Amino acid sequence: MCGVTSTTWLAIFFIFLTCFKPGAYAQKLPIITGKVLSADNQPIPGATIKEKGTSNGVVADNDGNFKITPTKENAVLEISAIGFEKSETVVQAGTPKNITLVRTSSSLNDVVVVGYGTQKKVNLTGAVVSISAVQVEDRPITQASQALAGLAPGVTVSQNSGRPGNDGAGITVRGLGTFSGAGNSPLVLIDGLASSIDQVDPYNIKSISVLKDAASAAIYGTRAANGVILIETKRGQTGKMQVSYNSYVGKQHVTALPQFLDSWEYATLLNEANVNGGGSAVYTDQEIQKFRDGSDPDNYPNVPHLKNLLNSGSGFQTYHNVSVNGGDSRNAYLFSGGYLQQDGLVAKNGYKKYNFLFNFDSHIKDNLTLNVNLSGNTSNTTEPRQSGGDMASIIGYAVREGPIYAGRKSDGTYGYMDNYGPEAWMSSNSFYKSNQKYFLGGAELTWEIFKGFSLSGKGGYNYTNNNSTSFASDFQFNPTKYVGPNNLTVFTSENSLLTLQSLARYNRQFGLHDLNIMAGYSQEQNKYAWQQGYRQNFPNNLLYTLNAGSATGMSATGSADEWALRSWFGRINYAFDNKYLLELNARYDGTSRFPASGRWGFFPSISAGWKISEERFLKENAQWIDLLKIRASWGKLGNQNIGNYPYQNIISLGQNYSFGGTLASGAAVTTLANHAITWETTRITDVGFDLSVLNGELSMSVDYFDKYTSGILYAISVSSVLGLTPSAVNAGAVKNTGVDVLLNYRKTLGKVHLGFSPNFSFVNNRVMQLASGLKQDIGQNLFVGKSLNSIYGYVADGLFTDANDVANSPAQPYAAQPGFIKYKDLSGPDGKPDGKTDATYDRTVIGNTMPKYAYGATITADYKGFDLSILLQGLAGFEKQMGSYMAFAFYNGGQIQRWQADNRWTTSNPNPHASYPKLTTLNMGSGTIASSTYWNRNASFLRMKNLQLGYSFSSSMLERIKINRLRLYVSGQNLFTINKFYKGWDPEMYQATGDGPSFYPITRVYTFGVNVKF
Repeated sequence: MCGVTSTTWLAIFFIFLTCFKPGAYAQKLPIITGKVLSADNQPIPGATIKEKGTSNGVVADNDGNFKITPTKENAVLEISAIGFEKSETVVQAGTPKNITLVRTSSSLNDVVVVGYGTQKKVNLTGAVVSISAVQVEDRPITQASQALAGLAPGVTVSQNSGRPGNDGAGITVRGLGTFSGAGNSPLVLIDGLASSIDQVDPYNIKSISVLKDAASAAIYGTRAANGVILIETKRGQTGKMQVSYNSYVGKQHVTALPQFLDSWEYATLLNEANVNGGGSAVYTDQEIQKFRDGSDPDNYPNVPHLKNLLNSGSGFQTYHNVSVNGGDSRNAYLFSGGYLQQDGLVAKNGYKKYNFLFNFDSHIKDNLTLNVNLSGNTSNTTEPRQSGGDMASIIGYAVREGPIYAGRKSDGTYGYMDNYGPEAWMSSNSFYKSNQKYFLGGAELTWEIFKGFSLSGKGGYNYTNNNSTSFASDFQFNPTKYVGPNNLTVFTSENSLLTLQSLARYNRQFGLHDLNIMAGYSQEQNKYAWQQGYRQNFPNNLLYTLNAGSATGMSATGSADEWALRSWFGRINYAFDNKYLLELNARYDGTSRFPASGRWGFFPSISAGWKISEERFLKENAQWIDLLKIRASWGKLGNQNIGNYPYQNIISLGQNYSFGGTLASGAAVTTLANHAITWETTRITDVGFDLSVLNGELSMSVDYFDKYTSGILYAISVSSVLGLTPSAVNAGAVKNTGVDVLLNYRKTLGKVHLGFSPNFSFVNNRVMQLASGLKQDIGQNLFVGKSLNSIYGYVADGLFTDANDVANSPAQPYAAQPGFIKYKDLSGPDGKPDGKTDATYDRTVIGNTMPKYAYGATITADYKGFDLSILLQGLAGFEKQMGSYMAFAFYNGGQIQRWQADNRWTTSNPNPHASYPKLTTLNMGSGTIASSTYWNRNASFLRMKNLQLGYSFSSSMLERIKINRLRLYVSGQNLFTINKFYKGWDPEMYQATGDGPSFYPITRVYTFGVNVKF
């Protein structure tokens, strides 16, 4: 025994305590059986039955039945289910227990996360929308920003790309508030720490709260002008350890693909276009026949370049997550590990992400608690590239390259157009690789000094590291065509944010009065640095290190910056008799981005609510009303994201000059600093009401808001005599007014449970003020009284039908011909039409690209073990104009699409309302492609964002294999879209214009998944 270490004895002792507990061999108590029912006598599947004070618990089967063996006599059972009030009952040995649960009033007693705390939903006086884990976790979304689509009124979500690793969605809250570089992105906090929404694994999300008005967001001061998104991650639950495994596998497809013509049709219509332009036919009938019969595919091919490229990758997508949680009476933990693999539609393109989450909560003492949040991920992206751009440009040029250009020929050489050919570049050694590492950690210690009063201190650290390598090989298309030289760019960056925070909270109830006070202090410090190196002329295409390249033409650049924020803030919540609600918020922010004289800003808000349903006259006469509350709020917010050093005279390096005939490096001040610069200020007024009736069967929330942003940074024009570029000044203003509506309806019909939750929002956006009294700034696309991102151009009056029509119409700003677009004469020097159309007097705002309407709906149904959910999402009230290769036939030698060829204007079809003008070869200066209403397309759409059908096995079936839950499901994401946009193009997708096309299509995803809990 002397060889046995003390550690071994300790392990043996631990096993003994674990396996041979006192009473382990005591006689078991009788099994208790029962059924969980709703008030209308319908079973509640999935209800949780737990012995109070222990980890002993079971889950009801699809018919609401359960069996549980208590661990002690006179045990108390706790019964709970989503959407129902918790109930308790005392065990009576051997007696079946039928337990009835009462539905909650539209989840009004749910706790909602707000700034620096939580509140009961029923007591909210601000405009807050909350999304639960159930609405997020089983959807095959790769980025958390996609989770909000169609679920939150007042929140516009637009995903413009399906590019692996970069398929996040843009989010705006209640419209665009600024046109400056300060941006319109909301502030995102994950477990109270500022971060990016796409850094959190969607499956780890417990809840998302969107703070939409000033009353709820003012507590975040100078960073809250665009709204605030609070994400709370899942936490451990006390009781025995539970293990969950969630996984899906899927396949991606393009949501929309343009239909290009075959090579023989292309050649035929190119002849037509050349003749229409005054030239001659390019292809003979014999050559067109060779395109048609495929007898010489090297010289007369028919290659669908875009289709082939977007089908070259597997499109495979998979996700796996394992989580473990549990705890005892004082400690609870959760560990989650996830893996995402997303293979692109294009070969050599892929994205892999590994993430973890560890949350730990400990009651160190009865009045001392510790909460720890640790999360992180590492991701790797690989993409092909070409000599002049990235993967998105390869796709863009595949749109341009017609079917008459070969791909890989029989002799191993490649066809090309200018310097481009997707097949060639995909076979080259060119690549782009990036790696990102991310960490977010926080710990908070809370000390309850006496009942109702506590102090807490929190520290957090956010760190991101990016490294990328981009190599463009030189390439020999054929013996006479070479593109080079090869070149390499390496980039690295680091970003860190340190947060320190302390809070004091006081809660007290006395009589009919309920008082909650919170005060806090916070400081944040951000540091960012980057470096980049470039070399070219490597000896071959297999060396990817900088030193292997030529020193001639090399470059090395880099920079660093930092900012800091110090803040005092507080909140007072007061309720009288559970009827009259009042909330006051204030924040006092000081930021390093402004000069000392104007560094500090005060951001207050006030909100009030009246729960009319608590008044006696309603309680006695309208018992079917669960809640009727009206509320109103007002407050001021700020936007301090205006650059780090706008008030300082920054010395710019690289200002080289000649000295003694030799070029010398120099530095100079090139920008005139604005010492009076300050944050942009947003004032929001909100009026709303909440209604719930019929015991929560129907509920509604409606808000009207008025959001006014002033002091928007605007670059004014000055004389060139100054010799410096002036800094922006606080001169612009934008107003957003609108309505948010959210409905919830749920109904039980026999054993079928139905739910319907539509939402709708309307935003009217207008520019109210520019600098120096300007009414418009065409160069920056700004027009007082009109929406941001307006479309400016000519008003089209159809197409010219013949020469007489051209002669009898206003003179056009280009050489008009029959079949070309006719622009209206709107005005002239005297303010009246002058018989000619020109850019000075006859262009106007012809549309807007900012959606006025956002809407969505969730439809759910479950029957026994089956569940069905449908998520719809849409945007409306806006237009888009595509350009270059996507919209114009034969543009810069590019493609022609089916919609352009069909019903085009011809001499035999001189329709003034034809879908496409007379065919000609086009370039950037062509008169017919000027911005006009002819090219406007309604970009409104309704998309089936998600459709999911699942089946959960009954607990009686799973009991034999020791599994608590097993659910299988099939799902489709972005299944179909209803729209009137350009045929073959997705209206939500980003479309680049000009001669540098770049895009990655949105994808449709079909998945099969499994949820298992042990």
